[in-house]
Amino acid sequence: MSLVGWIAWSSGVVSLPYGAATPAMAIPEDGTVANGRYTNRYFDLAYPLLQGWATDLAGPDPSDSGYYVLTSLVPTDEVDGTILIAAQDLFFAAQSDNDLATAASNFREAMAQVPGMTIDHEPSATTIGGRPMQRVDFSGVGLYRGTYMTEIRCHLVSFNLTARSPERLAELARSLNDLSSVTERDAAGARAIPVCIKDYAVADNLLQRVEPVPTGPKFASIPVRIIIDTSGSVKDVHVIHASNEQRQNIATALRQWTFKPPRLNGEAVEVETGLLFRFTQAQ
Repeated sequence: MSLVGWIAWSSGVVSLPYGAATPAMAIPEDGTVANGRYTNRYFDLAYPLLQGWATDLAGPDPSDSGYYVLTSLVPTDEVDGTILIAAQDLFFAAQSDNDLATAASNFREAMAQVPGMTIDHEPSATTIGGRPMQRVDFSGVGLYRGTYMTEIRCHLVSFNLTARSPERLAELARSLNDLSSVTERDAAGARAIPVCIKDYAVADNLLQRVEPVPTGPKFASIPVRIIIDTSGSVKDVHVIHASNEQRQNIATALRQWTFKPPRLNGEAVEVETGLLFRFTQAQ
């Protein structure tokens, strides 16, 4: 896990009687490296790899708090630097920051508490690839690090750079200027993505609810993201961290949920939101 993963990020709990992502849905961990470029359609990110760089070993599966290691990149010859791209789902964060600047400040404080670590560049706002970001640089034990973070679809997406020299770190940072979008935008410059709203799946918005078949260990917390279409139907389900049986049972139940058709400023919209399931009744 990257240093960003040291920061724990909470949401309300939907308690249920105890007991895969759908193929059409783009999900955070589906990023790929091909033809010298990392592409992630869920986050609409494209990053051309530095010459001579490739993917490192695959990271762990998404955590039950919604932390993703999206990809880890390294040089194919001398490993004098690394780039780790990660994401933290803010729907399931143990610590809920009000904005990107607060997240960067909290990260800075966490790094300052690590023995031997020095903050080299205080948190500051910047724009990279057309995206607002916060930057923090720090160093220790002979390594130089920079973290650049931005918010996309209610996720804190971070680019974590590590190098053996300040000059190499600066080179890695400059490579982020080549970040771009994957999808085409419409004439107004917008992309067709759902509106991200935390805690949207509450009783006031629900018309029909079906409970999943109980399975798995008691009290296990299972984070789930859903997309609700303009008619109020559940269009997509992404069970982030669970067993295969739990994934299937939760997805089957959620696809039978219906909501009031979501609207924003009088306009029909698709909404992306999160649920945290907890099974409490014995099998």
